[in-house]
Amino acid sequence: MTQLETGKSGLRVAAILVVVGAVLSGPVAMVAVSRFSPQPPWTDLVTFADHYRPLQALPYVLGYVLLSGFVLFAAACHAEAPREMRLRTSASLIFTAVYAALVFTNYTIQLGFIPRLLADRPPFLAQLTMANPSSFAWFLEMFGYAALGAATWLVAPMFRGGRRMDAIRYLLVANGVVSIAGAACTALFDRWVFSISGLASFMAWNALIPVCFGLIAIGPDRAFVEGQKSSDEA
Repeated sequence: MTQLETGKSGLRVAAILVVVGAVLSGPVAMVAVSRFSPQPPWTDLVTFADHYRPLQALPYVLGYVLLSGFVLFAAACHAEAPREMRLRTSASLIFTAVYAALVFTNYTIQLGFIPRLLADRPPFLAQLTMANPSSFAWFLEMFGYAALGAATWLVAPMFRGGRRMDAIRYLLVANGVVSIAGAACTALFDRWVFSISGLASFMAWNALIPVCFGLIAIGPDRAFVEGQKSSDEA
């Protein structure tokens, strides 16, 4: 298998992981939790602890799949980038690393740290659980995804060569805009993530990402492949 073919294979695997992770950690996990282990709207730590069940950690477990897909996507884009795109893809790798560090830390707190200490109910856990819309965890999450948005925006120009590639490029840029705007709103407006506009943004993101990466998973257009070959031979 040539280096170019390896890069294309990596892109497809990454895209599949992103689609599976986005669908399972988002809509599927949220429906499962709300159906079998619902958590009431946030009031205080005691109420949260009284209603906590292990199933509520499911979105974070599946979130690791999504995170892995995005990391592999950035790496695959850099691996097959033409020479003139290497500056952008290198920066994209760094932004993706920032995203991975912030979000991996957040999921580790939600999945490992909070359940371990919940029996003692220390007051500071209120500032770490994502059940609380004002918690520090939401800043880790939203600013992490803002870094990922910058990463997808940077690699977007790679995707040219047909209508499907153009659609992918626009969606990658849109992810950057939506993700950065979401982080800004989280910083500017208290409890924005659980507001109507915040939930609408969440739903839009959960539609945008599967569509975008589903198009990538189909495989590159011929013009895209030929353009990459020409750049590699130059």
